[in-house]
Amino acid sequence: MDLTTEPAFRRPVGPVTRQRRGAALLSALMTIAVLVSLTAMAGKAARDSAHLTVNSRAMATARAMAESAVLAARVTVETQLDAATDSLAEDAMFDALLAPTDRSRPLASDSLEYGAFAATLVNVSARLDVNTAGVEGLTSLLRTVAPADVAVRIATMLDTHVRGDRLSAPTRDSLATRDSLVASLLGRRAAPRLLRPFDSLDEVQQLLGDDARWMAPIADELTVDGDGRIDRRHASRAVRAAASGSLVDRPTRLSIVGRGWQPGTAVTHEIQAVYAVEGRELRLVRWREQSR
Repeated sequence: MDLTTEPAFRRPVGPVTRQRRGAALLSALMTIAVLVSLTAMAGKAARDSAHLTVNSRAMATARAMAESAVLAARVTVETQLDAATDSLAEDAMFDALLAPTDRSRPLASDSLEYGAFAATLVNVSARLDVNTAGVEGLTSLLRTVAPADVAVRIATMLDTHVRGDRLSAPTRDSLATRDSLVASLLGRRAAPRLLRPFDSLDEVQQLLGDDARWMAPIADELTVDGDGRIDRRHASRAVRAAASGSLVDRPTRLSIVGRGWQPGTAVTHEIQAVYAVEGRELRLVRWREQSR
């Protein structure tokens, strides 16, 4: 037997067989590429889902902590109000709570395993209300930081927005008549109508645009939450000079700013709760929330 002779069962590899093997290899590579892509997509989706879950948990924790901050601060104020035996004791209590050296110190704070909070107290009555100050009052305060012509221009812009001077006279008169009638039916004193009051100082800045830079130095002396009364014992000289409402000897409105967060995350939730001081209780009049 000639061993150099090729066995009859081994057929030579022809062009057709090579093409089939090449097609099979290409198909296998494409399948592997698809599987790798699907695996990567599934991994990314899982990471995104986990990230969303972590963020949602952090936001929920931060909000719960901010609410706890507001509640703790409110209890602190009402407890001290209840403990005050007379007006002199109340004055001393407010003097201690609103002391300039303590404004940066939290009124209430706590740190738990899953969250932390801090609350500060703001004397709304010691600030000038943009919604009710009028052109004269706003101009007076603005002139402490801006040229006279700029102060007048900004004050006029703000007052025009609030009181709707661009409306026709018949429309303004109709609204004023309606408000006076409603006030008389309810047994209340008619007050000037605020057609478009500002809901926050952020709205003031948005309206002013580039002129908002003049408001920054006096931001701590402005509010949109006042009730027309100024706490003369705690307001600055500039605010007292610009005030057009009645002057009182203690706060009539307080704002509790509560912040909450989850340690190890960048999410912070803030609540601004404005309260009217009625006797020995705080009555909620405004509530704002924002996450940062």
